[in-house]
Amino acid sequence: MLTIFTIPKAFRGHVGIIQTNAIRSWLSLQSACEVILLGNDEGTAELASELRLRHVPDVECSEYGTPLVNSTFSIAQDIASHQLMCYVNADIILISDFLPAVQRVHKYPFLMVGQRWDLELNEPVNFNEAQWE
Repeated sequence: MLTIFTIPKAFRGHVGIIQTNAIRSWLSLQSACEVILLGNDEGTAELASELRLRHVPDVECSEYGTPLVNSTFSIAQDIASHQLMCYVNADIILISDFLPAVQRVHKYPFLMVGQRWDLELNEPVNFNEAQWE
């Protein structure tokens, strides 16, 4: 149904915890979503392997080493299994209302934008628990 793609930062310390939580939340959505990790920052290949995700380490970068958005979007579009695609920052947890919202609008031309709520999570979240939200 949906391909989610992202460009994670290095999986170190707190950033590693929140990114891992976010990506695991995407995998816990009711409908199976394909997840693609782009870039080669520390820990990206390892998490992709652990969670059996698609990983593309080689993306075009700026002179400062920042992955270029046009390159990552183009790569994701070329390899995605689904026509419907979603870019999500690697530290954004998606909850159960996300896919129903996508299903309501996907029949029409759309651009869906979300709002982030800052939440301090310092531990891994168990997304197998029924009441994790």
